[in-house]
Amino acid sequence: MECRIFDNYNDLSDAAAELILGIVERKPEAVLCFATGNSPVGTYKALAGMAKERGTDFSQCFCFGLDEWLGVPPEKSGSCHYLLFDQVFRPLGIKEEQTHLFNGMTTDVTTECRIMNGEIEHVGGIDCMLVGIGLNGHIGFNEPGVDMESGAHEQELHESTLASGQLYFNEPTAIAKGITLGMGQVMNARTLLILANGKSKAEIIHKACEGPVTNDVPASYMQKHRHAVLMIDKEAAAALSK
Repeated sequence: MECRIFDNYNDLSDAAAELILGIVERKPEAVLCFATGNSPVGTYKALAGMAKERGTDFSQCFCFGLDEWLGVPPEKSGSCHYLLFDQVFRPLGIKEEQTHLFNGMTTDVTTECRIMNGEIEHVGGIDCMLVGIGLNGHIGFNEPGVDMESGAHEQELHESTLASGQLYFNEPTAIAKGITLGMGQVMNARTLLILANGKSKAEIIHKACEGPVTNDVPASYMQKHRHAVLMIDKEAAAALSK
């Protein structure tokens, strides 16, 4: 795992955008996976601006969404589907047929997960996966205790995840479960880009980077990833001893 510490969130966001652009410029048909949340918002803004300035073409890429709230329709403003199209896909000129996202309204989660697993296998795996880290160490909706070999699956969500999730909606929204790519797929991504910023993430960054590798802190497995790049600001790095 490579850890890069930046003075501020803007520098972190620019560097993360540069990493993604570099992958696409070297491999125009790259397979990408994006997360929603607060940490990558700046990266997505920087990515759109840099891509326009440099003429980077995303028309041959294929993109996956990391997760979705179960029971939330895609057109709802806080859904992962809505946010990815608003923040990433439309600004980069990525068309709907270049994407595969979870259907949060599915009535057959098993089939939805099987289709997602098959799509990832069909395109040959994920070249670059961007994720954040939850306050309890989750990645995507892979909560503490998750099977580290898992593929796409349904997940009961912890209280902290549900509380932070409400912040993405403009009205109270009933959420209890999510559907997510599994930690097996996270670990198989050829590049895993992890973002975290702010003082609230300092404790979990310390556990994930310097604590034992355990599924009690799913993010700790980035220590064993073949090519993980952790980008954090100084506030998120405050509890690190090294």
